[in-house]
Amino acid sequence: MASNTPTSNTPTSNTPIKALGAGHGIIDVHSHALLPLWLDAASKAMNIARDNLQIAGTPVPEWSVDIHLAMMDANGIAACVLSWPPATSFLKGKPARDLARAMNEAFAEIVARHPTRFGAFAVLPLDDMDASIEEMNYALDVLKLDGVSSSTHVAGAYLGDPRFDSWFAEMNLRGATLFVHPIPSLNAGQVDMGINVSILEFMFDSTRMATNMVLSGAKKRFAEVRLICTHGGGTIPYLASRISILEPLFGAGPNRPTLSGEEVLAGLSTFYFDLTASTAPASLDAIRHLAPPSRLMLGFDFPMMPASTIPGAFKNFEDYNYSAGDRYDIAQGTALKLLPTLAARLK
Repeated sequence: MASNTPTSNTPTSNTPIKALGAGHGIIDVHSHALLPLWLDAASKAMNIARDNLQIAGTPVPEWSVDIHLAMMDANGIAACVLSWPPATSFLKGKPARDLARAMNEAFAEIVARHPTRFGAFAVLPLDDMDASIEEMNYALDVLKLDGVSSSTHVAGAYLGDPRFDSWFAEMNLRGATLFVHPIPSLNAGQVDMGINVSILEFMFDSTRMATNMVLSGAKKRFAEVRLICTHGGGTIPYLASRISILEPLFGAGPNRPTLSGEEVLAGLSTFYFDLTASTAPASLDAIRHLAPPSRLMLGFDFPMMPASTIPGAFKNFEDYNYSAGDRYDIAQGTALKLLPTLAARLK
């Protein structure tokens, strides 16, 4: 079983932020790649002209490797970890497997061309757990990608559901890093009030996933999986105390043992959190009561969030009263621990 304990070569929390590659030390773990092959597959599957495609209710932003690199250089970002977690959600069976394989090989090609600038989280065909395990092993062992990715739920089944146990067991044995990104819930259209899903629903879906992982017992059973909960954990930092108070009164759900409040808080504190759109003081104040800075990382959600949002988000982070060691962990150190293949390329 893999250990999360840093090796003697791992920088300590007192190590200053230093320049890496062409950047100034920031490792962005929440960064997307809108690969042309995925846009073509989505256009075909949805029978929508590529120019008319939308993502989360908005037009597809312009993206290329060169555009991404220019954004990184302009903002002092040393490396971005590319992902597109729900890539195969509109497919099943062989088409889903083929798309995941093609995307992962495309990711590997980008990393090979720019080894100190990019990492990647593998796409998995999550309609099929055996196929997901097979693709994960190929992506990590052959392509040498940095981890795997998933949406918060698959066709309404949230991570923590027993149907995912075989996949989580394999990740647990590997000590794999899993990047989990929200998607709209199946009934999001009934409650959206005309508001884009990115504003509220994504936050609530991350909250559902994290809560289900803890209350189902999956987070504890698969403790070696280094799970990154995006967007600052959704509303988890604010609601953690409420969940810990009410779950012992109302239970954890059918056929699940009721946890103590202490067990709930302990479980919720074991996630890693990226701080995409979550570096405002109120957000960081809430997060610091749940998880230590060594569990936090930076992310800017480019290109789904425009590059113009990055300087303000980073300034909020710089202005917050973190120690030098905490600042190092969040900007660089924790990502280097979770992503050893990327760390090796950056040496």
